[in-house]
Amino acid sequence: MSSIKTTLAFGAALLLGNGLAASAADLGGDTRGSLKDCCAQAQSPARWYFRLDGGYAVHDTPELREFGVFSISETAIDKTWTLGGGIGLYLTRNVRADITYDHRFNADVTGFNRDGNSTFPGKYHFGLKSDVVLANVYYDFIGIHDHFKPYVGVGLGVTRNTTTDGAIDDIGLSNCGCGSFTASIPGASETHVAAAFMTGASLKLRDSLNLDAGYRLLYLGEAHTGQVSGAFSGGSTVTQADPVVRDIIGHEFRVGLRYDFR
Repeated sequence: MSSIKTTLAFGAALLLGNGLAASAADLGGDTRGSLKDCCAQAQSPARWYFRLDGGYAVHDTPELREFGVFSISETAIDKTWTLGGGIGLYLTRNVRADITYDHRFNADVTGFNRDGNSTFPGKYHFGLKSDVVLANVYYDFIGIHDHFKPYVGVGLGVTRNTTTDGAIDDIGLSNCGCGSFTASIPGASETHVAAAFMTGASLKLRDSLNLDAGYRLLYLGEAHTGQVSGAFSGGSTVTQADPVVRDIIGHEFRVGLRYDFR
């Protein structure tokens, strides 16, 4: 978690530093040129853009706990696809901002609880999907080539993490002496803060159309399931608190189209 916060803070500082440097350069240059540019910008309508993005995501190993006590080992979140879009505004020649929505499709979450003192030791598996809304700001590095612009960006927003129905597979570790069991994990939804750091490059395809390709580091908080419900072969039924997936971190490789309009 500390490394994620450091990366996001560094990205924000980089964007702020570049913005201030650009402003200082404008103030320190030819006054007549600056006034001319200022007036030209003032007479130009604000340029907005629409964007459509798709991506492929992998995940860091999450922390998964059962009943708030038992750690679950060998945890993993499977790879998934993402699809989204947004609307943005060019604030200066180098800085733009947008609001985006992305849907992250269902990914399998798995892990093993090997503690025989747990009510339901076994293999845990259920699904996880997310709906993410972010406010983003980007700095475009202009001057390398007019049609090719590297960029960095940061984003902050909210995510709605939804788990889908799953189960616990009995692997014969229970010490309760009550026989084998079948247990189900119902889905649930929860809202958390989301944060992102982006880097990539834009390629101008035509006057109003750009191709964006890059990487996004995405922090999604945590996700809960519903209460586990299980029945033992002896006839008894038991419910217990929901498993929790903590510190969900995605690494997304994204491609999108950005259409400029006035």
